[in-house]
Amino acid sequence: MKFQLSLVLSFVLGLNTFAQQSHDLIIKDINILSMRDSMLLLKQSVLIQQGKIIRIDDFKNLRPVKGVQVISGRGKFLMPGLAEMHSHFPAGGQADTLLLENVAAGVTHIRIMNSGTPQATIRERLKQSPELISPKLHYSQLIRKDIRYSVSQFDSLMMDMKKNGISFIKLLSLADEETFDNLMKAANKNKVTVCGHFPRAVRLEKVLKSGFKSIEHLAGYDGVADEATMEKMISLTKDQAVYNCPTLDWDLFSMNLQYPDDYKNRLTYASSAKKYRDKWEREYAAEIEKTGKEKVIAGKEARLRVFVRKQQLLKKLSDQGCLLLVGSDAGNSFQMNGFNMHEEMWNWSLAGVDNFKILQSATVIPSIFFNEQDSWGTVEVGKSADLIILSKNPMTDIRHIQSIETTIIEGKVYQKEALLKKL
Repeated sequence: MKFQLSLVLSFVLGLNTFAQQSHDLIIKDINILSMRDSMLLLKQSVLIQQGKIIRIDDFKNLRPVKGVQVISGRGKFLMPGLAEMHSHFPAGGQADTLLLENVAAGVTHIRIMNSGTPQATIRERLKQSPELISPKLHYSQLIRKDIRYSVSQFDSLMMDMKKNGISFIKLLSLADEETFDNLMKAANKNKVTVCGHFPRAVRLEKVLKSGFKSIEHLAGYDGVADEATMEKMISLTKDQAVYNCPTLDWDLFSMNLQYPDDYKNRLTYASSAKKYRDKWEREYAAEIEKTGKEKVIAGKEARLRVFVRKQQLLKKLSDQGCLLLVGSDAGNSFQMNGFNMHEEMWNWSLAGVDNFKILQSATVIPSIFFNEQDSWGTVEVGKSADLIILSKNPMTDIRHIQSIETTIIEGKVYQKEALLKKL
């Protein structure tokens, strides 16, 4: 998706009035889901200074000094902020809305998987205006099928990426297998992460052994003909530490699997503002009319079988201990940026993935993907204070992820309801 440089200026100017300052902070008597393990730490207090977690202890031992902000966590739950691992920045002037929606939904990190504006420019704008409300952004270099680089050309590209603070490559499409070989040889040499769409010109086994770090949409596995080979590929996925980002919610709408009325049962449908629902209803009705109701209904059964196979594959990958990433790929009607992470997590639960694995795949596992697990992804002393406060425990029911009340990014506190009123 494309968006212009002018919209970067628009959110720089438009969000200044909503920014928070980072203060020393204590979250008092809260139940902690650290994501290191599945244990619930009861009635602990967390001291945050200069954007980092300094101490976790009984409140009486923290001895807050004058001026420290104290947030009551009684009866509530604290966990790491969510990492949206498949986000497309929108066209037009909607980047400010995307950022606000994500923070309101508890997203503290975003992996940008498509953008029409040079991402180094976005990075520089945010660097110059640190008061802006935004999750932490992870930038990508996009590769399309019109690129047919040699190894040395990819080497040069990757050197430029590092200079511009872009740490990974998103493969959108691929020219041919030779280009893939050159890309991966250069990436492995330069220690640059390559992920994205499955390169259809290349065999799955070769991709899994190549150093390709994450596969989007569970693609590639659909070409496996028999169960024995599938088990071998899943085992290889685990052995090679290849991540998968399923984006099941994208399938639900791209395949019209919630037509005609199931979309009304979505987690965000009842809780979203009426202006959102009205807009989505109009857009969806126009889309269905354009495609044709009969065609949508006729194709639904076959597409549902494809979706069920994806659910089954996700469950197998999870059961075998493969690395998974939660990414929502929002952009269709009834998909609200940030909040669509909650939908995706519920989709995983419906597929049979246990709640702890889902929560880890939205927090600590993304930090490992970026080799930043020492900095964020868990609630531990020394980590960045990128946190969310919830009124209900998502370990008991993943739908409780909707109960997010507060998002904290490096000690800056944002209340969900206050942010939503700004939209």
